[in-house]
Amino acid sequence: MPVAGSAYITLPTFVGYSASSGPSRSSFVRRQRKLYEDPARAAFNYYRRAANAVRAGRAARQDEVAMRSLVHNADDRTRPHYTAIAEGWLRYLGRRDPKLIEVGRARIPLGELEVGVSPQLGLRKSNGHRYATWLYFKEEPLSRDAAQLALWLLAQGMPDILPGGEPLVVDVRRAKEFTLTARDRERLRPWARSEASAFMTLWEAA
Repeated sequence: MPVAGSAYITLPTFVGYSASSGPSRSSFVRRQRKLYEDPARAAFNYYRRAANAVRAGRAARQDEVAMRSLVHNADDRTRPHYTAIAEGWLRYLGRRDPKLIEVGRARIPLGELEVGVSPQLGLRKSNGHRYATWLYFKEEPLSRDAAQLALWLLAQGMPDILPGGEPLVVDVRRAKEFTLTARDRERLRPWARSEASAFMTLWEAA
């Protein structure tokens, strides 16, 4: 049973909430509370299949093969999305050849809200830097603010996720990556906490 006065959500949910505005925020949180209280209501996440294909392609260094298989095995509803994801991921890689590395998970407390952070993969780039990488697959472009919130959460959980690593976010369809500077980390802290507080206000009212 949910603990009174507390909530647990995932990083994609928190980013989605932060990207919403106006009355839509209230309905967004209401939907999330219903899922939290009745997990059986959760819909199938077909982006998980895309994440698995990206990871398998990198592991075997057969990215094109993995992306072709992803699209080929899609149904009519998901094929346009998987096609855009496959094209974007291959465009992002280009001549890059990052090595796949293992990453863990973390839970980030923000007052009464706890955010679960589970990057889909870890990457070691040619310069030796290691990145805990969150992949954004949705049709709507990822805003810089939303990307920075995800990066900040990844950075907060880095001791558990990838000790000594760095956060990385990739908007896959647009082949665009986002990173975080030290200045951003300090600037984002109060904003992230204020977003969590506002989320909990709506959560309690849901």
